[in-house]
Amino acid sequence: MTSSDKDQHASTAAIAAAREQPELLVVREEPRNAETPLAEQVGTITPNRLFYIRSHYTAPRLNTEEWRLRVEGEVRRPRQFTFADLLALPSRSLIVTTECAGNGRFAMSPKTAGEQWQYGAVSTAEWTGAPLHLVLARAGLGDRVKEILFEGADRGAEGKSEPATAFERSLPLATALHPDTLLAYRMNGEPLSADHGFPVRLIVPGWYGVASVKWLTRIEALTKPFSGYYQTERYVMVHPERDDARPTPLTAARVRSVITSPKPDAVLPSGSHLVRGMAWSGAAPIARVEVSTDGGAIWKPAERLDEPMPYAWRRWQFTWEAGTPGQATLRSRAVDEAGNTQPTQPEWNYLGYGNNAVQIVEVTIRHGVS
Repeated sequence: MTSSDKDQHASTAAIAAAREQPELLVVREEPRNAETPLAEQVGTITPNRLFYIRSHYTAPRLNTEEWRLRVEGEVRRPRQFTFADLLALPSRSLIVTTECAGNGRFAMSPKTAGEQWQYGAVSTAEWTGAPLHLVLARAGLGDRVKEILFEGADRGAEGKSEPATAFERSLPLATALHPDTLLAYRMNGEPLSADHGFPVRLIVPGWYGVASVKWLTRIEALTKPFSGYYQTERYVMVHPERDDARPTPLTAARVRSVITSPKPDAVLPSGSHLVRGMAWSGAAPIARVEVSTDGGAIWKPAERLDEPMPYAWRRWQFTWEAGTPGQATLRSRAVDEAGNTQPTQPEWNYLGYGNNAVQIVEVTIRHGVS
């Protein structure tokens, strides 16, 4: 078996396991979109089989022998990199939480277009790959470069009469050159699966997942801002009351916390319970997490369980003494070190992005329940 066959076999096996995994909540079958049940998020790392899947078009079938990464545009030495070329570069491994910008869209009111994600379009993995700046250095960036464009191998049409186009997204030059921006080829120690960008994808720590272009095949150095569909028409904040404002492309993930346990609508006995969850922010480390068990009247500090990492969520827990029978409303909210906190209500916008409002979990307390 050749190295290409082995990689493709690993990728095929991984995606087959993911597609048969009943714990993923399918939002759309084709192209594949599925989220992770919050109750399954019990550790810092999300297992590959449970990592949420976000696809705009059908996942392309690629192999490492034929795959090439073209680097062109405003560069001094346009060139192509093979998979072996990428593996030969120094590598880095980073634990990164990745969240879809539409996570929590189902809670927008009125409803907006787009996949109706609940709260599970977020996961954390250890990504291994070559720092992007090493590849750009070998191509030699021109002095006038402002942005770097990334193109995936996935293609599709946004309208019935429109020609198929590739998924494309750009980054500011400073972000592209950051040492933690990776061309990743391994996920939790395994080759990427087809649903997660095999053989190579971009990882932009701290940013919404749209920036981490999958199935990467082309990089272009630009001298002016990119104006493609997924840069100016989608993954931008658009407010109908601000028609005169230019849509703003999404960048860093907003501060958010979620409750992973207990589950919504759980029936619990009176007594002591651990409320558990995760908190993260793309702008700054998490400063604190607070929990309310009385509908938001009183907030108490939760215990943070993990040592802080620059790009990963932090687990937290709160000991709740549930005494009075009846319905109880649990809430959690996070504050990051930049002072950002979760709002009570979603910030409604035309495309339903960036909903980081406080999550509400209703449970019932009953005496005698075991």
